[in-house]
Formats: sequence, structure tokens, C-alpha cells
Amino acid sequence: MFVNGSRQKSRTLAIGDGVVFGILEYRVEATPEEEPPDLSEQTIFRALKLEEPVGSIDAVAIAGLLASSRELMACTDLPGLLDRVLDRLQPVLKPDRSAILLFDEASGELTTRAVRPAGDYTSVSDFASSTAVREAIRAREMLEVCDARLDSRLQGSASIARAGVRSAICVPLLGRTGPIGALYADQVWYAGRFSKEQVQYTAAFAAHAAAALETAKLYDDRERHFRATLETFARAIDARDRYTAGHSERVTAYTLVLARAAGMPETELEVIRRACMLHDIGKVGVPDCVLLKPGPLDPAERTMMEAHVVIGYDMLVPLPFLKESLPGIRGHHERWDGSGYPDGLAGADIHPHARLMTVADSYDAMTSARPYRTALPIDEAARRLRASAGAQFADAAVEAFDAVEGEFQTIRDTTAPTP
Repeated sequence: MFVNGSRQKSRTLAIGDGVVFGILEYRVEATPEEEPPDLSEQTIFRALKLEEPVGSIDAVAIAGLLASSRELMACTDLPGLLDRVLDRLQPVLKPDRSAILLFDEASGELTTRAVRPAGDYTSVSDFASSTAVREAIRAREMLEVCDARLDSRLQGSASIARAGVRSAICVPLLGRTGPIGALYADQVWYAGRFSKEQVQYTAAFAAHAAAALETAKLYDDRERHFRATLETFARAIDARDRYTAGHSERVTAYTLVLARAAGMPETELEVIRRACMLHDIGKVGVPDCVLLKPGPLDPAERTMMEAHVVIGYDMLVPLPFLKESLPGIRGHHERWDGSGYPDGLAGADIHPHARLMTVADSYDAMTSARPYRTALPIDEAARRLRASAGAQFADAAVEAFDAVEGEFQTIRDTTAPTP
């Protein structure tokens, strides 16, 4: 919201303040029979309490808009926020059905982000007039239907005929680059115009929904571009050696399968994905004569190769958005018995992500060809993993592998490099 032209998360209002919510503008005034209080010596004030006049929806609507505005400022739960927008619209518009829909301009598809009454639907037409929604989005203007039976735009709509819709209102949700969705509501028993106030408040709630969806879209775009950048880095590293082509991609796929089998929460999967894609980035600091040597490494060369873990870790430490991925990147060559590198960690001191990554990394190394040996058969690689449980690998990580060995084989069959 804006108070006196300045964006505010929360603000105690005083007489004379101007407040803007979306397209709605208000000014705080004293009632005729009372004088403005003397606030000159006060430093803490109580927020104004909205009292609902008899027969008015203003207080309910304004309270709902205020609540949605506060949530929007610190939105961490987009689905919950959109659901609450519809819940707060309910006493204002009193619709039989309402929905917030996302519009894909490239494909023209409409998808549900929130709907009331809640339920499972196979398509938008099960609960909303897709004709009305698309017309509002196309025109980029609010569409109000007073009586669908008499409206030529909607007389051919199968969803309206099936649901018996009489009146409807649809507000396009507009983002910086065009329409991103719509707020839709209808009534099946009432034919007539919505009041001017109802229309204005619906537009204001729609503005909140549009801001939330636009923010989520920008976040999704950022994450998609960020992931593509990581994948490019990983491919660049793998491309230095044709024998390791696709290695980071396969290690990522294997580790995510293990993580799900181990019961790790969905919130950790993106952290693991980033760690896997970048786990070998430190190899940029390993000389080609070592990295590409067509044979076993001598002790000095092995030391240089092992340094890639610390090199990669040090490269990525300054990036705050990779902070949670660093333990996996640094620790994916540690061993359960403490004989790994770079820190010689053992047992539970090894990060849970690294415990899974080392199984995935070893499986891919064993089943990939090298200049000095052919790839091991997948059955032999699996046998060696199990034989090393409790020594190189955590028992729980190998148990997770046992549960998803078939998925490993499928990944290997579909992503293995051409000999």
C-alpha cells in the first residue's frame, strides 16, 4: 500500500493521511462531531480500527485488502496467499464460484492457481467460463456479465450452460509484459449488475493477485535462468574430457533419485541439484596433462587431481545463493571410514548430501569408460557399491541405492555417452 505517496508495509494512520490500495484511494478524515485528538506529545499510537457500517461492505473489503497487502509484502506462500484473496473476496462479491487463473500467452492455456469452492477439476471449464476469461484477457479489460442467457458473447459457452451461470465478473491480471492471468467470479442464481463498489473492490483484489503472480513469475524465470547457467558451467567442465561427457548431469540425476528414496524433503532437492551440477567445477584448476592423462596417476598427480574439490569450494564460497550446496561440493570425496579427502571426515560428520553424492559419483565413474580401462558392467558396479558399505559409503546411502537400482539403470541407459 502507499501512504501519502510512499510505499509502506504497515503504518499507523492519522487524520489527513491519503491511502492507496491498487486502484482505490482513501483519505482519513475525522467525523464531524469529533475534533482530531492532540497527538503532539505521543510517540506510540494505536492503529485505526475499522468499524463496519450497517449494510456496508467497505470495512470488510478494506480489512481484506489491508491483510492481503501485508502478506504480499513478505509473501513466502503464494498458493496460500491466492487462496486467502478469494476467501476475502467472498463476503464482498458473494460469488458461487471464484478462481485465480494463470495464462500462458505462448500456448494460450489457462491453469488454476486457486479456486473456490476448493476441489479437483480436469479443466478450467469445470468451474469457470473460459469464454469470459479469454475475452477479458484478449481485451485487457474487466468483463462483467449481467445475464449470461442474454449475452451474445456467452450464449455458445458450454461451461456456462452446464453450470447455469447467470452473472459473472472477470478481471485480467496484467504484468509488466502483458496478461498473466485472470480473477474470475460468478453467480448461478442472480442476474443483474454488480454494484460499482463491488467492481472496484474486485479490481483491487485482482491487483494483489497480479502482483503476487508477477513476483512468482519473475522468481521462476530467475531460477530457470540460474539453473541453465549452472548446467552450462557443468557441461563446459565435462567437455574438457570426452570420457566424462555428461558426468555432472548423470550424477545429478542419480543423486536426486537417492535423495527421494532416502526421504529428503522437496525443499532440499534444489540445493542438491546445484551441488551436483557444480561438484567438479574445481577441475578448471587441474592441468590438462593430469586431467587427461591416459593412465593411472602418480602420487603427485593424484594430489593435484584431489585439489579440485577445494579449488571448486573456494571458487563458490563468495556466492551466497550456493551456501547450502557447498558441503556437498566439498565433501563428495569423503569416505565413511575417514580415509577420504579433503578433510578426512568420517561417519556422521559427512554432510547427508555428500553421502549420497559419493555413491552417485562412484557409480557413474565405474560405469563410464576411461582411457586406461573399459566401463564396468552395471551389475559389477552395484556389487562394488554394496561391498564398500560401511567403509567408503554410508550404509543408509547404499540402502537407498538398493531401493532405486532400477532407476539408476534407466538413467544410465538413456544418458550414457556414445562409445
